[in-house]
Amino acid sequence: MAAALRRQHPLVAALGLRLDDVAVVVRSNDGALLGDLRAYFGPSFVDDAVVGDAAAIEIVALDGQAPALDGLELTVRPPEPGKSSIKEAYVDLADGRIIRKLKTGVVFFIGGGVHLAIGACRRWQNQIVNFINNRFIEARMRDGWILCHAAAVARGDRGLVLAGFSGMGKSTLALHMMEHALDYVSNDRLLIRASTSGEAGALDACGVPKLPRINPGTALSIDRLRAIVPAERRAQYDALPTGELWAIEEKYDVDVDAAYGAGRIRLTTPVQTLMILNWERGAGPCEIRPIDLRERPELLAVVMKTAGLFYEEGEGAPPAEPEPARYLELFAGFDVFELRGGVDFPAAVAFGRARLGDPASAS
Repeated sequence: MAAALRRQHPLVAALGLRLDDVAVVVRSNDGALLGDLRAYFGPSFVDDAVVGDAAAIEIVALDGQAPALDGLELTVRPPEPGKSSIKEAYVDLADGRIIRKLKTGVVFFIGGGVHLAIGACRRWQNQIVNFINNRFIEARMRDGWILCHAAAVARGDRGLVLAGFSGMGKSTLALHMMEHALDYVSNDRLLIRASTSGEAGALDACGVPKLPRINPGTALSIDRLRAIVPAERRAQYDALPTGELWAIEEKYDVDVDAAYGAGRIRLTTPVQTLMILNWERGAGPCEIRPIDLRERPELLAVVMKTAGLFYEEGEGAPPAEPEPARYLELFAGFDVFELRGGVDFPAAVAFGRARLGDPASAS
């Protein structure tokens, strides 16, 4: 079916991406979509020299009518723990998997080297960004990395992993730390492996090239990001009580280069600290204390992340579902801290900067 769709929608152009040592080529029948993706990934990741690389991962994004999939019985994927929305349905065939996004109708084909999306791809280009990143995550996992539900920032050769229960502000904390000349590594997904440098108490970390997607509460709490929210909405939100404002789910992309200046994005870094947010508003002073993840399985669960439906399991591939033992092995001897009590971003920022060896954090 995927081959027939390619014949029906002739490809017109390609975009090359260099994601660390992973080459990706995105081909499409819509030059405007590729232009949007070029602007999204920007100079940090666009590299058209890889377009002719035979070893590159080839992704095809076709803007057009998605197939009806008549005669196929799709299974609805239940929401992840802690989530309520049902997003996808899928069917497994002998040669791969077909996935339909229920809200947008975009259909994805994966399997046997095929990575194809078809539907209103330009309108829902964030789903194409996610598709590209899912292919990258799979390539990394096949090379031995494991996936975490975490953000990360870095300074020099030191890095900080930020995790937390849903809605507790790991992305917000990362952006508050960016106010202090730190580099952005990742917003919500992070891959880790044993340190290749041999540094004691360190891990290698690799981000996922996706811009931070933030809610109004985060945007309005950081002066340089306030303009992301349209002026009329900004006035409405400024009048809301803090609790109501932070409960609003309305996503905005942060253009890191535009907001913080060029050269503030990096994909890889050594990391030496994990901070897990387990706080709540109005719960008194914030406490920061070291923990052992072997004794806190509920916090380990916060860090682990399934690779999901867009991961192709098979020969030589680790399972899509996280294996706690692999995480505990990596985090053994690693500095892990729990932040509990009340929400206190300034205290968390100061602690994180100190862990990164930022001398200004003591001033």
